[in-house]
Amino acid sequence: MTENSTPTASNRSTRIKRAPGWIAPVIAAVLCMALTWGIGMSLFRGSLENRGLPEEIRDSSAEQRQLWQYGSTLANLGSQAKALAAVADKKTAPALNDLSSTLSYGAQLTGQLSFDDQPKVELAQAFTPAALSELTAKVTQLSTVLPTLPADQSHLGGALTKMAYQSNLQARSALRTVQSQKKVNQLPTPLVAGAGDTAGEPVGCLTDLSRLPTTSEITDPALADDVLVARALDRGYALDYTLQLQAARGSNDQAPKIEERRAKLNDEIRSVRSVLPDNCADLRQPAYVLPQDGLQDLSSVATAAEEDFATQLVLASGASADRAQDTLAKTTWQVLQDQRQRGLNLQLFAPVKQ
Repeated sequence: MTENSTPTASNRSTRIKRAPGWIAPVIAAVLCMALTWGIGMSLFRGSLENRGLPEEIRDSSAEQRQLWQYGSTLANLGSQAKALAAVADKKTAPALNDLSSTLSYGAQLTGQLSFDDQPKVELAQAFTPAALSELTAKVTQLSTVLPTLPADQSHLGGALTKMAYQSNLQARSALRTVQSQKKVNQLPTPLVAGAGDTAGEPVGCLTDLSRLPTTSEITDPALADDVLVARALDRGYALDYTLQLQAARGSNDQAPKIEERRAKLNDEIRSVRSVLPDNCADLRQPAYVLPQDGLQDLSSVATAAEEDFATQLVLASGASADRAQDTLAKTTWQVLQDQRQRGLNLQLFAPVKQ
């Protein structure tokens, strides 16, 4: 079960907005001032309208323009990854192609803002470890912060959070083909790089249990963090229950490894639980419901539960803020890294092949 938050290419067309080339520095300068010193939206919009921007761009919000610019960055990095893959060896090229697909599809979802005289992206003509290192640093740095979404595009939040984690993992996979794991580990991690301990209220309790199933739609954005953290916690308990059944019903030689996984899982669950107030209910009852005929193939049920837990953690970390996001993002990264080490490579964000 996964969150149905990613639009498909069939129901959302790519939007590439073009403006006169001379306006690029105007947008950069005014946007920087608006963000840094809090200049009002009226001044920002007026400065653009006086210079004849196309109506659709002129009337858009600051958040919308930032999202389009974010999409342009994704598209540029995707092009760089594709070009580097074309000149890389068979060991590195597959990871770069996967990375390019993820970034390019992200650009399709967000749309792009381009300019007539915008310098073309320099694409690699030959493969070098330095070029790959530079690209992965850009990708992983981009994954540390998500753009503020316009109100009418809040549905993109889950998709962009998934992309942040997946592109980071894919960039690291490519870099590991030419560098040591120690150097790869020095790259920024999604959403929490440099965040440290941050202040902020904990996530609220889930008061409406009808929202707990991952198939139910979250209609109120204000409740997204409450609901998604509750779902992640629920799926963690579901995984723990499945692992308990596996250990009890499986062979004796499997039990130690399962119990080792359960020990790590319970640390992860406690970390998720820590962002909730102490008086929140644990909501464990739904987690003890196995799929039909689940006892006949507990291994498959456990694999699916691992994927559900990781997916809901990703979504919860993207929706939360401040201390809660810092805690959840670190826990999510730990879970995804651990899964990869055990051979479970979760596809969080699946580009639609054209």
